[in-house]
Amino acid sequence: MSSVHEMPESPNIVEKDVVVMSAVSDSSIEQTNSKSEFDRKLALKVDLWLLVPMLFLNFLSLMGRTNIGAALIQKLPQDLKLDANKIVLAISISLVPLILFEIPSNLIMRFLEKKFNFPYMRYLSAITICLGITTLGQGFDKSYSALLATRFVVGIFDAGLIPGCVFVCSLYYPAKHLQWRMSMLMVSNIASNIVSNILAYAIAHIHNSNGYHGWRWIFIIEGCLTMGIGLVCCLSNISRPETCNFLTQEDKDIVAREVEQRTTTIGLAAEWRIFLTNPLNYVWASCYVFTCSTTYSVAIFAPSFVSAFHPTYTVPQVQGQVIPIFVVSAAACLISAWLSDKYNHRSSYVLVGYLITSIGYIILRQHHISKPSIAMLGLYFVSIGTYISLPMLWNLTLVNLPTPFQRAIGCGFVVGIGNLGGFTSAWLFRSSQAPHYHDGMTDSLIFTLVSAALIVGAWVYITLSNKKAERIEASGQQVSTYSSVYNSPLRHRLPLLPAPAPAPAPAPAPAPAPAPALALPVAQALQSLF
Repeated sequence: MSSVHEMPESPNIVEKDVVVMSAVSDSSIEQTNSKSEFDRKLALKVDLWLLVPMLFLNFLSLMGRTNIGAALIQKLPQDLKLDANKIVLAISISLVPLILFEIPSNLIMRFLEKKFNFPYMRYLSAITICLGITTLGQGFDKSYSALLATRFVVGIFDAGLIPGCVFVCSLYYPAKHLQWRMSMLMVSNIASNIVSNILAYAIAHIHNSNGYHGWRWIFIIEGCLTMGIGLVCCLSNISRPETCNFLTQEDKDIVAREVEQRTTTIGLAAEWRIFLTNPLNYVWASCYVFTCSTTYSVAIFAPSFVSAFHPTYTVPQVQGQVIPIFVVSAAACLISAWLSDKYNHRSSYVLVGYLITSIGYIILRQHHISKPSIAMLGLYFVSIGTYISLPMLWNLTLVNLPTPFQRAIGCGFVVGIGNLGGFTSAWLFRSSQAPHYHDGMTDSLIFTLVSAALIVGAWVYITLSNKKAERIEASGQQVSTYSSVYNSPLRHRLPLLPAPAPAPAPAPAPAPAPAPALALPVAQALQSLF
């Protein structure tokens, strides 16, 4: 591996420098010290206090969003008189608030913590409790309009869970330790699919209990479970590392030294400008959209796919075939995460995941498959490849954003925009195309190949940008970086513009008119976000 260039720490950026940005690379992130102080003991402590509650919250997040997939094969359409179009709308309506409220949720979480000292974890637990109440309410829906209303509210409360957990993890874990934790969050999502299908398997034996079919009990039981776990997680008061009480002062110093926490004085407009002009953010978001299309397809429609492959199977048999798909996918997700952290690289593993997914879609789009086992193999490939790639995209987003504020909006932006993939999956895999879903499989294959091309393009872009930065550095000019922690042979850095000569001091300006009574608290509230 080539040597690491020692870079001076950049001072807080002033307004004239906001036209350039600095980010970290996708690959080979090395620490400036030969031995990292963020050792296994400290990582285990953070895991127990921070990661474990977040695993439960992520587990509940996807369960509340995708449990309708199990309900669809348990007489939900018959009871509420749903046709194919109504089913598609019922599935996709929860995605609207997911897209709209992911960024605002992270900003609200930061605002409440800074303004009212309201811990991050309690905010996430509170919206989890609200999610459980709404999920429980779905079990009592009597009409199609009631189902749409409750599904929409589910999306509102679900919007903040995944980006909030991803953002908080980025405050505690160095980049070298982050991919395993991102994949653990993804495995908790996979586990929710497993448990949801096991629960549906058990509920399938409930026949018309008290006039309620099995689909109602899915929502009722999962809603109660969500509320209970949310109440337990409310006991945690975890917030920023410097204010948490489970770390010693020495631990806090290590986290502050090894985790990029730099804040700047450039202000709201400049932070947004840096974020919005970073082309990598749009690459990750586009890949996330296409990858989420596959994720939702597997999570929601796996029972329908298996039922189409095995038309003679009963509901319990279908659920029994779905569960192993997610077990194998979880194992593949963790193995790829371990390798990614071991070799400090992500992009190549994303591409491997896309390759496996593509093979699965190539198998599934064949009309002449006569053996259900071959079709099931294709479904396994699609699921495995998807759950390898998706958490890698979370990490690629985080390690290429320099400040906590940009990570907060970046998590919401990428995950929120990515939920557009849920819309595409709902319309690609319509029941009228069963059992082969040829058009849906073909379009999903195209999405996967486009995502792979975007990852390759981003890799090339980072490489060329860093070579340019190295040439500028070799010529003796200063190269901007937010932190020397991220100096690596493949870092993404751009040069600072030379500072202009200082301007003469301006004449004293007249005192400004007093701000309106409403404007001052609004301005103070916005400033407290940063």
